[in-house]
Amino acid sequence: MSWIHLAQPQSFREEVAAEKKLVLLLCMPHDDAFQEQIRTVEELAGIYADELKVMLPEESSLEAFKKDLAVVGTPTILILKQGREIFRLLGLTDLKVLQRFVEKALEMETDEHNGK
Repeated sequence: MSWIHLAQPQSFREEVAAEKKLVLLLCMPHDDAFQEQIRTVEELAGIYADELKVMLPEESSLEAFKKDLAVVGTPTILILKQGREIFRLLGLTDLKVLQRFVEKALEMETDEHNGK
């Protein structure tokens, strides 16, 4: 998981708030579907490495993240900007859907930056 950073609850808020890039956070238990989904997310992380920081909660702290971020179902993928949630995607997904999800967030970021 070289493109994916492990998120720890004690430093997550500060780390995400200080991050210049958008942050994608995958909230998902390590169940039967995890390996396939993490491969997809890692591929996405490689594609968008310059624009997006991808994070995964440590498995032992997943419940704390779910509670803190009001995640009721998993998998849930969040996109955060300076610590604030801007998009949420529920359920297992493939690379094409994830790319559209990220592109939408990046377009919004570009529009804000350009004053639109």
